Amino acid sequence: MSLLVGGCRKFSASAPNPVQALRRRVETGFRPPADGLLTDAQLDLFVRAARSGDGGRRVGSIAGAGGVDRTELAWIRGRVIEALLVLDARKAREGALESTAKATADLRVVRREARDPGAAARLDLEIAALERERASLVDADASAAAGKNAARIAPRRAEIEPLVP
Repeated sequence: MSLLVGGCRKFSASAPNPVQALRRRVETGFRPPADGLLTDAQLDLFVRAARSGDGGRRVGSIAGAGGVDRTELAWIRGRVIEALLVLDARKAREGALESTAKATADLRVVRREARDPGAAARLDLEIAALERERASLVDADASAAAGKNAARIAPRRAEIEPLVP
């Protein structure tokens, strides 16, 4: 009988709950901001992490030493990539708008010189199609947060873009 009694452990009320201990280790302290906007400090953190020698994919040295949450770094990286895509899309859209404007102007010159009513009607249709295309390009834009993050990143693009694999 003494073996049975001696082998039993009593759990005291002060012993840590293993589920709570695991939850504390797994749960992140970072909560993305409701507005989805990056701060300059977060961009600085991203640059430091990316320059840490491993491209920022394993940010143990920064996360461990500085108390930075890996989840926050992942969120920052996602917003940076999203903002760079917005900047690229804007550049592409500007090129398309410029090309469409030039093509429309060229067609208008040809239209003014057209003597054949059938050719003039076809040119009018082509000009109208290009104007619709231009209007659709102007209306396309990213979410408000992505656009604001793109504006924040734009001045630092040359520094940040090479850090994103």
